[in-house]
Amino acid sequence: MSNIDKDKIVKGAMWLSATAIVIALDASLLFIGFNNLRHDSYTVITIALLLLPVLFFCAYKGLKNVLDAIFS
Repeated sequence: MSNIDKDKIVKGAMWLSATAIVIALDASLLFIGFNNLRHDSYTVITIALLLLPVLFFCAYKGLKNVLDAIFS
């Protein structure tokens, strides 16, 4: 059995927890943004859509670190 790198597991868990925070923030902003479309206000929905790449980046880094720790 290979030795699992605990530092990479911790880094991956931190990235995945950041992903969870960004998901919650982005979901709230999307909800608020779509409700503000009635008033022709696109600011909040624009911010929410700009956060989507951050969400995917955090998820990618977290999963990559965890999988590297397990399979290396």
